[in-house]
Amino acid sequence: MSTDERPGLSSPDKQLWPQVGITKADLWDYYTAAYDRLLAAVADRPLTLKRHPNGVEKQGFFQKNLGDDAPDDLRRFTTWTETSERDVSYLVAGGLRELQWAAQMAVVELHAWLATTDRPDRPDTLLFDLDPSSDDQSVTTVALWLRELLDELDLPARVKSSGKRGLHVTVRLERRYGFAEVRGFALAVARCLADRHPDELTVEMRKAGRGGRLLIDWSRHGQGQHTVAAWSPRATPTATVSAPLAWDEVDADLDPSTITLRTALDRPDHWAEPVDARRIEAARDRLERLGYPSVDRSPRARTTN
Repeated sequence: MSTDERPGLSSPDKQLWPQVGITKADLWDYYTAAYDRLLAAVADRPLTLKRHPNGVEKQGFFQKNLGDDAPDDLRRFTTWTETSERDVSYLVAGGLRELQWAAQMAVVELHAWLATTDRPDRPDTLLFDLDPSSDDQSVTTVALWLRELLDELDLPARVKSSGKRGLHVTVRLERRYGFAEVRGFALAVARCLADRHPDELTVEMRKAGRGGRLLIDWSRHGQGQHTVAAWSPRATPTATVSAPLAWDEVDADLDPSTITLRTALDRPDHWAEPVDARRIEAARDRLERLGYPSVDRSPRARTTN
C-alpha cells in the first residue's frame, strides 16, 4: 500500500515494533484490515489510548483526553472524571477514521470501557482478568474452572487472550445494573471459585496477601475503568494481539504469543456471532444461598480469601 493510499499517515517506515520489523504503516494497515472486528469490540465505547511514538522499546504513555490539537472530526465522549477533577474527552471509534488516526498517533493499544456512551453508568460486560504471576500457575486450567462455575450459574462465558500471559473471561450483561452492583457480583463469583480451589486461587487484590496464588481479578467494574479490546495489538516486543479464543483452544498447549499483528487476522473470529445478554438475579440468589452474597468492596481494601 502506497503513501497515497494512507492519507494522513506520516513517517510510515517508523519502527514501532523494531524486534519484529513492524512499522507505523503496518499498524495502519492492520487497523484498516481489522476494522470490522475491532469496531465490533470498541464501537461506541470511550477509549484510553496507549501510545508509543518512539516504538515499544521506548517509554510509552496512556492518553485519555483528546487535546485541542486533535482533529475536529474525530468522535468524542466528554465526561467529568473524579480522578482528574475535570472534563475528559475520550476518543470513540465510530468508524475507520478514528482507527487510522490512532495509527498515525502510534496508538499501539486500544483500551475500552465496559459500557457504551449512551449508558456510561451501565456496564454490558462482566469481566474476569486471569493473569498468572509465575510460570507454575496454569491460567488455562483456571479459565476452565471459571467457565464451569459460570455455566452452573447459567451465564455462558467467552474467552480471549490478553495479548500477554493472561486470559480474559467475559459474560455479556443486560444493561440494568450499576457498576457497584456488577463489581459486588463479580467478587461473589470469584470468592466461590477461590473457595473451590483455595491452594491455587485468591481474590485478594494486594500482592502481599496472595500467597503465591493466582488472582481472579474481579475489580475492573468501575465507570472509567478499561480493559484492552479484542483484536487490539499489545506493546510487547513481538506485537502480540488480544484475540478471541474458542474454548477448545484453552488447554495446556495454548500459546498466546503466536497470535501477533501479522497472524491474528488469519484466525477465525470466535466472537463474530452475537451472544444474548444475560441477567444476574438468579445467579446472584444462588450464590447467596451458597454463602457468597454480592457485596461491593473497594479493590484497595483487604479482601478475605
